[in-house]
Amino acid sequence: MVGNKHEEVQRGDNISSSQCNDYVEIVLDSISNRNSVVPTNEYTDIVLKHSWNKEMYRSYFVFDEGFNEHVTKTQTVKGYEGSCALDYIILDIDKGEIPSDQLIGYIQACLSEIFDKGVMEEDINLWFSGSGFHIEMKNVFGLQQSKTLHDKLRLTMNKHFDFADSIYDKTRIIRTKWSLNPKTQLHKIWIPLSQIGDISFSDLEYYASNKQNYMKWVDKDSDNFFETLHKTPDVEPYLQSMVIASPTIATKTNLTKKNTEVTSVVSCMQHIFNEGPHIGARNNKMMRMTSTYKRAGVPFIVALNGMHTWSDSQMSEDEVTRTVKNVYDGNYQYGCDDHIMAEYCDTKCVYYKRKDYKLDIKGVNELEDSLRDYLINTMSQNSIELSKIYGCSTYNFAPGELIVFSGDTGLGKTAFIQDIIVKAKQHTLFLSLEMNEQLIFRRFGQIAVGKDKEWITNQYKTNPEFTLKDELDHVQVMTIAPRIDSIKKVVSEYAPKVLVVDTTDEVQVDFVKGEIEKQNVVIGALKQIAQKTNIIIIAIHHLNKSSASNNVINLHSLKGSSNVVQKADKVVLIKGNRDDTLRVISSVKSRDEGRFEMTATFDTNTMQFNQLRSNNG
Repeated sequence: MVGNKHEEVQRGDNISSSQCNDYVEIVLDSISNRNSVVPTNEYTDIVLKHSWNKEMYRSYFVFDEGFNEHVTKTQTVKGYEGSCALDYIILDIDKGEIPSDQLIGYIQACLSEIFDKGVMEEDINLWFSGSGFHIEMKNVFGLQQSKTLHDKLRLTMNKHFDFADSIYDKTRIIRTKWSLNPKTQLHKIWIPLSQIGDISFSDLEYYASNKQNYMKWVDKDSDNFFETLHKTPDVEPYLQSMVIASPTIATKTNLTKKNTEVTSVVSCMQHIFNEGPHIGARNNKMMRMTSTYKRAGVPFIVALNGMHTWSDSQMSEDEVTRTVKNVYDGNYQYGCDDHIMAEYCDTKCVYYKRKDYKLDIKGVNELEDSLRDYLINTMSQNSIELSKIYGCSTYNFAPGELIVFSGDTGLGKTAFIQDIIVKAKQHTLFLSLEMNEQLIFRRFGQIAVGKDKEWITNQYKTNPEFTLKDELDHVQVMTIAPRIDSIKKVVSEYAPKVLVVDTTDEVQVDFVKGEIEKQNVVIGALKQIAQKTNIIIIAIHHLNKSSASNNVINLHSLKGSSNVVQKADKVVLIKGNRDDTLRVISSVKSRDEGRFEMTATFDTNTMQFNQLRSNNG
């Protein structure tokens, strides 16, 4: 990252002079002491006066005179429906159940994702909140003061930065800078971005324990250090295209419905209901809400009355009744991939992580169409037929399958899979997590042309025109060990027909207690990816220590629990002697095919496998 300990910080709690936003809510000592409004030109002085010794919060947004009048009149911020504005954006990263020793790595991953989205490092400040983190971002989206700004911000942030908590309610409060977290007795402190990779979570706890420790660490001797952190320079917006605009409200609603906190069960529908009807989308949204009620067992008459209330007389009674009746009479179901529901997706929803609100239940017509398409298109075009590669008995790797491949060290597990990939000519993403890219590609080259490593090396050193593009253009290689969620994104982006994971041990999984749980998570996720994307996944998996040391290799020899074997569609083992060239490749599990066994020679010079004989048991 760019910067150093002495980098100047240009973010903070002041309001840009170009904006007409005059007030913030401030909370001192306890979150129960709400509804105090102060002018923005007094706010910074209050924070600096009480920093390091009080629990303090401020409103997430800033407001104009209308907010002050509302609170003065009602003595509460509740019910405020006027406009709001931003001085800066805060992404709240809650510690939750993340182990302390993994928090620094997690926040680095979050920052990387932010920068990958196009946000410049100079427009970011990082704060330790006393337990989790606040990532402070300039208003690079150019979001303007309006009554629906909070909705636009929520939709935009939840869409692009879903690792952060959804804290974008209009009257939300957020912990102020330097304030005390009473639960941890630590303070909210600014972290130089250049230092985040060099500190531990225990270091942060030490620095946040008191001002003396903190100032010694950041090594700031400037009198205006704290004041500088409370300045908000203007920024020229450059990510306006990322803004997800909330719908335009047709008319002000006077519904008497109760404004409650959105719960974690199908949160998107609650957001839609609370937002009220909007021109151009009323009928579609009503259908989705009604479908949700039907699935939850809500009686027709209750759903009908609720939709009449929600429509606020903007739709005729006949139209509302017809819409609700159509949903209850028909089979209308919507899931997390629905474009309207996705627009209102909320990280707190119980379906958020797996996106599995809609169960994929199909009738005979859909099943027949799916099977016909699979057999004619997917299966015939994207399968790997080993008989065509090695002249052996019929045995296929089919789309949607997870094939787990294992064997003892030094027998050529990776080379055999490479041999298949080179000869199958299917678009393949090869995650080489144990070999570097030069070695894995050189071996691909040896297999492709049947030459030894010296020949390949000499060609690339002496012949600038030499290329293996025609032979290997279908292969892509990735050597950085990914997190399991990243694999899903890579598969979605590159759309390979085959994914090879070499090896499952190297896939990164957060928040697991041990190796067995990790392997279960990895294998389960790979199985899900294979089924959802209809691709072939070949996972190279290590043996357990007992089988490796005793040289007894069978279905129960794979590292981890029996879950690995249960999830796999096929389990294929390679056996042999490291000092010999003979290898026996056999299936010990095939969910939908007969037994496969092939005896082959492994040429360690060319890394190729050549069949000697085949047995079909």
